[in-house]
Amino acid sequence: MKKRELIFVLALIFVSAAVLCGSVSAEENRTFVDDLGREVTLPVTIDAVSPSGPLAQIVLYSLDQDLFVSLASKFTADQEKYVDSRLLTLPVTGQFYGTKSTMNAEEIMELNKDLNIDIVLDIGQVKKSMVEDLNTIQSTTGVTFAFVTQDKLADIPESYLTLGKLLNREERGQELSTYVSNLLTEFDTGMTKVGDNKVSMIYVTSVDGNSVHMIGSGNNSYHGEVINYLADNLAGAAVTSSGLGDEYTMEDVLTLNPDYIIVAYDTNHSYFNAIMTGDAWKSLSAVKNGKVYESPYGPYSWMGNPPSVHRLLSMIWLGNLFYPDVFDYNVEDKVKEYYSLFYKYNLTDAELDELMIYAKADTTTNAAASPIPIAGILAGLCAASVFTILRRK
Repeated sequence: MKKRELIFVLALIFVSAAVLCGSVSAEENRTFVDDLGREVTLPVTIDAVSPSGPLAQIVLYSLDQDLFVSLASKFTADQEKYVDSRLLTLPVTGQFYGTKSTMNAEEIMELNKDLNIDIVLDIGQVKKSMVEDLNTIQSTTGVTFAFVTQDKLADIPESYLTLGKLLNREERGQELSTYVSNLLTEFDTGMTKVGDNKVSMIYVTSVDGNSVHMIGSGNNSYHGEVINYLADNLAGAAVTSSGLGDEYTMEDVLTLNPDYIIVAYDTNHSYFNAIMTGDAWKSLSAVKNGKVYESPYGPYSWMGNPPSVHRLLSMIWLGNLFYPDVFDYNVEDKVKEYYSLFYKYNLTDAELDELMIYAKADTTTNAAASPIPIAGILAGLCAASVFTILRRK
């Protein structure tokens, strides 16, 4: 072969190889437009995701636990029993937004040398500076950041479809989206039947003597969306965006006198016990009638904080509690279904009883004073009558 022909052949091989490599490279990557309108480049196959905060961590866990290569924050001791043990050993990359922001670009870059992060996932409310913020940290770290909106309950079905496409888990995203869509439709239908006959309630997040924190009402109450939807929330319009809610005095609470009091979970049930045993509370109708209930907790509070997909559990629970004739399903079966679908965790009856220790309408554990059973009274009267007759004889 002549030298000129050899050069031509080698050049042809080189060009073909370059074209082939370019084709392969193109096939290994894809573009995706996130909910901020940002076009990001992603691998076709996603298997390494870092959540950017608690909401992303909660939602990603429900979609696919195997995708985690880091955490936004460590799971607490109370949460660990529900969580895949592999996740308990993962490094923490921190939280990008919020008052607890700890995510550091330099640390992300250093950790990424070992983690090979495909994407850092951010989920939640749209904020004004987000496009600039995410573009900046993405260019600084060389790691792709993408955002998915999940703010209101109505956002959840679409967010799962988006996540399914983003993370190449479309079948799973569709499964969760369908579940949530069906549940929200069921509740829209049920609440239409309830109409103007909503029960009144307050949601107490903390009790400290004369200081009582409650989640506020109004359309801008991010943390109060479920209770504002299901009931007449007697608390004032929300002022703070904090999950703790706004501060009231005991005198304020006494003027409200709600049908129901829902109490946030606390270690040793201290808030619940303060209400049930405190002299200041005993004049309230909810306390007198045994309609004080503590929100279950595990792995997150059913009432939210942070307000993510687990708020659906509070809907399932409170819907049946407030309106059993409208939402006449078996709450325990519904809760077990949720834990199985979203957490891949099969609750036992004993675990469910522990979770709902002060949340069940058919127990006397939440009554201010357990009434003496009628049967016991009648039996006592009969025994007294017999004793009197025998003495006369």
